[in-house]
Amino acid sequence: MKIEEMTYERHDRGERPWVLSAARILPDRRPRFCVQLLHGFSERKERWYPLMRFIAMCGGVALIHDLRGHGETEPAEKEKIKNPEDALASLGYDYEILRGDIDGIYSAYGDPWGEEIADPEGERLIPRFLFGHSMGALMAAVYAARNSACIDGLILSGLPHREKFASAGLAGLGMMSVFGGDACCPRGLNRRAFRRFNRYFKPEPESDGTFLWLTNDPAVRREFAADPICNRPHPIADYKNLLRLVRDVWKPAMWDRPKDPESVPVFLMAGENDPVAGGDEAVIYAEKFLKDMGFSSVDARMYRGMRHEIFTDEGREAAFGDLCRFALTHLPARGMTAGSGGVPAAGEKAPVPDVPAGEEEGSAAEIPVSEEKGSGTDTADTAEAPDARDEAE
Repeated sequence: MKIEEMTYERHDRGERPWVLSAARILPDRRPRFCVQLLHGFSERKERWYPLMRFIAMCGGVALIHDLRGHGETEPAEKEKIKNPEDALASLGYDYEILRGDIDGIYSAYGDPWGEEIADPEGERLIPRFLFGHSMGALMAAVYAARNSACIDGLILSGLPHREKFASAGLAGLGMMSVFGGDACCPRGLNRRAFRRFNRYFKPEPESDGTFLWLTNDPAVRREFAADPICNRPHPIADYKNLLRLVRDVWKPAMWDRPKDPESVPVFLMAGENDPVAGGDEAVIYAEKFLKDMGFSSVDARMYRGMRHEIFTDEGREAAFGDLCRFALTHLPARGMTAGSGGVPAAGEKAPVPDVPAGEEEGSAAEIPVSEEKGSGTDTADTAEAPDARDEAE
């Protein structure tokens, strides 16, 4: 399947435009749905191409872009910028600009027939599912909090749990920026920010101990650590953005209740041993929180033995299949031509084909699978959720 790579120029309130680097994979047959992906912190869109191929094999349009400060996305005419802080100033963008980036990419490339989607909230020819992993999950949640009418489903993988000390962390970063500015990249900050997650795991003879929390697969960890685009220093502004997301996404005031509580089903996915998602109790809290925010259809699944990146972990084909199965079982009939292209008529249930095992290059079936890892468990049976409206701050 062909990967289309393109760029999209975004103008924000008269500031210097940004050029967003995007990619898309179309299915070989008539598309049945679209999945727009938001990647995690300190990575890039190319790491998600295997999942995107699998989505296309299942009949979906897969769409992704490098988030600001990541991958090949950068300010326009970067060579003309004399002050490095000017190039990074937009990294502190607010949530309105974040939502504008997401909608801009979808409007330009979400239609598989090449038409621009003028109004993401309007009639959609195929359903739109918004997927986010880690930091991308926070961004997807922030988008859904105010724009639930623009999507037909929300999929959150490795959603960072509620952090009681997010505000304190922001204050600390504010002190650091006093001396070097938000564009400063303090030496070792990236390592210090995430090494705390490694303490949950025993040292491994074949590993240097870097990114143990990321995945069980040592090859994936080595590749990530050696990638200069992924494992690189980030400016203080990036960490501020991340902590603001962690702080704000759990505030009920951030959320507008959907007009139809059942119109946007939500799927929470997390590895059993993911310290970022926080384990069973944290995922159950997230499930309860989203229901309190007005999303009545929320499913949660934990993947046995997996760590933070369930889509690169050993046994990842289970997560691949569950994501596509969720989309295929939640195809709405509204806004589409009834009875055409596999779209159900009003009142009919969408037919769900078998999710393919995948035999082409980059698909999940080619990845060695451990029998002990990857099977999902329902979190509803493991613990009792606290009241999600208790404020953390």
